[in-house]
Amino acid sequence: MSPKPEGQQSKRLSRKARAALWVGGGILAVLALAVWLVYSAIGRPIRAPEWLQQRIETRLGQMLPDMDVTFGALSVLLTDTGRPRVQLRDVEISQSDGPVILTMSDLETGLALAPLLKGKAQLGRISLSGAEINVTRRKDGSFDLSFGTSLPQVEQSASIQELVAGLDRLLLSEQFANLSRVDADAMIVRYEDLRSGRAWTIDGGRLRLTRDDDDLRIGGDLALLAGYDYATTVELNFESLIGSAAAQFGMIFEDMAAQDIAVQSAAVAWLDVVRAPISGALRGSVDETGFGDISGTLQIADGVIQPTDQTKPIPFTSARTYFTYSPTDQTLVFDEVSVSSEWITARAEGKAILGGMETGLPQELLGQFTLTGLTANPEDLLQVPLTLDAARMSFRMALDPFVMTMGELTLEEQGQIVVVSGEAAAEPEGWRLSVAAQAEHLDSDVVLALWPEKLKTKTRTWIEENIHQVTLTRGQLAYRKQPGQPHDIYAGFEYDEAEVQFSRHMPPIKNASGHAEINGKTFTAAADHGVIQADLGGRIDISGSSIVIPDTTEKPTPAHVNLSTDSTVTAALSLLDREPLNLMTKAGRTADLADGRAKARGTLDLMLKKKLLPEEVSFDIAADLSNVSSDTLVPQRVLRAGHLDLKATNEMLTISGRGQIGQIGFDAVFEDDLRPEDKGKSRVYGVADLSNAFLDEFSIALPPGSLSGRGDGVFEIALQKDQPPRFSLSSDLRGIGLRLPEIGWALAQNTTGLFEASGRLSSPPVVDRLALTGPGLRTAGALSLKQDGSLNQMRFSSVVAGNWLNAPVTLIGRGKGQAPAVQIAGGWVDLAKRPDTVANGGGSTGSSPISAALDRVQITKSIALTQFRGDFTTGNGFSGVFTGLVNGKAPVSGKVIPVSGRSGIEINSDDAGAVVAAAGLMKTGHNGKFHLTLNPAAQPGQYDGALDISNIRIREAPALAELLNTISVVGLLEQMSGTGILFGEVEARFRLTPDQLILRRSSAVGASMGLSMDGIYDFASNQMDFQGVLSPIYAINAIGSILTRKGEGLIGFNYGLSGNPANPKVQVNPLSIFTPGMFREIFRRPAPEVSQ
Repeated sequence: MSPKPEGQQSKRLSRKARAALWVGGGILAVLALAVWLVYSAIGRPIRAPEWLQQRIETRLGQMLPDMDVTFGALSVLLTDTGRPRVQLRDVEISQSDGPVILTMSDLETGLALAPLLKGKAQLGRISLSGAEINVTRRKDGSFDLSFGTSLPQVEQSASIQELVAGLDRLLLSEQFANLSRVDADAMIVRYEDLRSGRAWTIDGGRLRLTRDDDDLRIGGDLALLAGYDYATTVELNFESLIGSAAAQFGMIFEDMAAQDIAVQSAAVAWLDVVRAPISGALRGSVDETGFGDISGTLQIADGVIQPTDQTKPIPFTSARTYFTYSPTDQTLVFDEVSVSSEWITARAEGKAILGGMETGLPQELLGQFTLTGLTANPEDLLQVPLTLDAARMSFRMALDPFVMTMGELTLEEQGQIVVVSGEAAAEPEGWRLSVAAQAEHLDSDVVLALWPEKLKTKTRTWIEENIHQVTLTRGQLAYRKQPGQPHDIYAGFEYDEAEVQFSRHMPPIKNASGHAEINGKTFTAAADHGVIQADLGGRIDISGSSIVIPDTTEKPTPAHVNLSTDSTVTAALSLLDREPLNLMTKAGRTADLADGRAKARGTLDLMLKKKLLPEEVSFDIAADLSNVSSDTLVPQRVLRAGHLDLKATNEMLTISGRGQIGQIGFDAVFEDDLRPEDKGKSRVYGVADLSNAFLDEFSIALPPGSLSGRGDGVFEIALQKDQPPRFSLSSDLRGIGLRLPEIGWALAQNTTGLFEASGRLSSPPVVDRLALTGPGLRTAGALSLKQDGSLNQMRFSSVVAGNWLNAPVTLIGRGKGQAPAVQIAGGWVDLAKRPDTVANGGGSTGSSPISAALDRVQITKSIALTQFRGDFTTGNGFSGVFTGLVNGKAPVSGKVIPVSGRSGIEINSDDAGAVVAAAGLMKTGHNGKFHLTLNPAAQPGQYDGALDISNIRIREAPALAELLNTISVVGLLEQMSGTGILFGEVEARFRLTPDQLILRRSSAVGASMGLSMDGIYDFASNQMDFQGVLSPIYAINAIGSILTRKGEGLIGFNYGLSGNPANPKVQVNPLSIFTPGMFREIFRRPAPEVSQ
């Protein structure tokens, strides 16, 4: 209340109140007269006669023209001291033609004796019973008073100061100047508070007023009827100096509802959120300026904090507070606030500033408190209650609607500080909560103590069981809860010097530092630094690793681990071989598979449960391997690589990159199948350098000079536990030079082909399949090595060399440094088309024995040797002996001899006729010795031949028969068709090329005739163009050969043969017979010449 200006008179009591007081005074005056009349009746009450009562009532009506005063009975009593007392029954005071404003069942008053002796009636003591009083507090805090069962309209209300001043004026009036005591009982007070919209009824109230000179004391007690299941009693006291505006007042109450107290004064408005009976006391003062400080003490029994009926109650067992309220600066100072409950026990002190006092009651409190002896366990969430040394908090508490905003709550425990802020609001549907907490430094024990066991149980358990010896920093907590919705929580902290058991199967992470967080249902812990001591290979740096639990409420709980490691290869593989991965065990290998460094990144997905099965773990890991070496990855080989990539999943372990096996460069991939059905199976595939180093590394002893240059080979090695590795290799041969001198084939380094090989890397290696395709060569076969790595056999089921060789070929090793032996079993050879490199042995080092059993050796287009058998050597050139059948008919034998670095051929037969007939030169020939020599000519594929036959008998030679028929040598024809023509000596000198037979000169002489011939036979067109001289009766005519050619006599016929040998065209010059032999050249062309 605002103080009134000095000198200003207090407002007077309402007119009706003054009227009531004056009525009472008039009544007492009349009663005094009655007392004097009955003075003689001391000690017993004397009932006044009816007429006297009516007269007194009339007199009172004249004194109070606006009031009607009635009473049921009037009696006068003289006490033993001689003091008169007046008793009234059923007193009722009302407005004229208006409502009753005061009723009393009994009213007794004593009259001051001294004034009475002077003829004045002054009240000394008053006793009344059954008074009914109505009190109304308006919204501005002022009071309306009325006496009676109704509340009449009044012109103005009175403040506390005005009520005190009005009471003083009444007591200083003439009628009450000697009033020393007032006692009232059985009072009924109806109190309505328009500010809060509530009303109370007080029944059986007692009031006592005492006056000692100017000292005024008022005391009373009452029972409050508020509809609770407990009774509320109140004791009131008031002290003042009559005439002074200063007064002191107090109230002692027991079991008063907190909400009933909260609406009475700004000092206790904050109790509105409490649901509990309260006992306590309030003490205050008032003066002309308004209220002074109000002090209070409150004791609260079992109750709850519950702003609305919809909010969940927060229980407590007891609470106590001592406070002082200063209306001047609207500040509450709490000397003590003690709370004891299963949720929290604490003692606090502090102050709060009241805000929003426009209606006389605060709308909010702004407070700062210090808490000590704090023990908390809300909703029994903690196994052991949390005990803190001290706490400080600042807050804002809005009362309607209730919103508690925590600006800062500072919790201290063993030197560790946690700062909490947040808000709790009472929504129509229930509590709306938000809490945030921060801490720069925390021990893990404190975190677990602050962490409710029933909140994120699995996450809390995981942290408790798996994070040890840890220092926590920069802790953060955020909690949100909307009415009717599940809570939302975030918590995070950084940790240092921790030991983390991220998996029960793995070694712990030591010296770990990083951060962890809970975001809703997700828990994440990340390690910025940390090491693991592996079973093998030393320490593993796991900086950058993390574990994520996506849903902490799911059962069983899934976890996602992000791995980031830096270690030796052995340490990394050792870690991966732990339960539940068993990566190396699944691969059938050990962790010391390789040496080097490994930087790994990957993920593990597993369930956080006991008895975790391997198939319940999913992993995907990639690693960078550097400076790798292994003598077990490829058996009996040392593998080295500067950099390799490793990838591991549940299905496959893969290592890829470029490196070396011994001296062989490769770019390869190692795959190890980890599926149970393929346990122990793995493979290596990629591209390897093919060179002589490859042959040396794998102890493949090919003939010296067989391979030159360097190329790429695509390979694959299949590895099976307890079995030799199987391999396959293919190459386009780009950049590789190959030579097979035994068959005269070579591949230039700038030419491509196809090489394929497969086999087993046993000891020694075995090549099951070997295929080579290139310009002029197709092969397919197998290769085996001896125990010392030298060649055992290179068996080709088919060797197709150009258009001159198609045969199975076997190369048989004869020891290191020795050229292999060659076996040819079947197939065919076309000598006319073979390269010259075969003839001289190809330039190979050492002697290669060659054993040939060919189905066919083609010499010319029409002449071949079948059932060819031969044994050759390449020591000092290609040489050897052979046998065969000319065109499958006439047997021949022969030999190959070196000629000027190449090969010459000699063919012999004891049946020249059969050979000539088989060669298609005549239909039938008999007897005779056959000798043929073929020497290499200057041009490749050409031979200079010399044929010598003796004593051959010729029959059915078409060309010769046609010639004889043309010249009408009847006897010779008959001889030819009969026993045949005998030639004692036949010789021919010719050039044999792949396309032609160039007959330089030839002759056949016998007793019957002589014959010479030269010319050309074309193989491709099967056409001939020959010329010569036929000399009959050569035995006599041979004398002419001295002057001509061998086979020509003095007399002869010039002839020409052309066309197809089976149907030749014969031309004879009959005039030539008249020309002597020496002049015969004029009738024919010169013999063909060949280049040298």
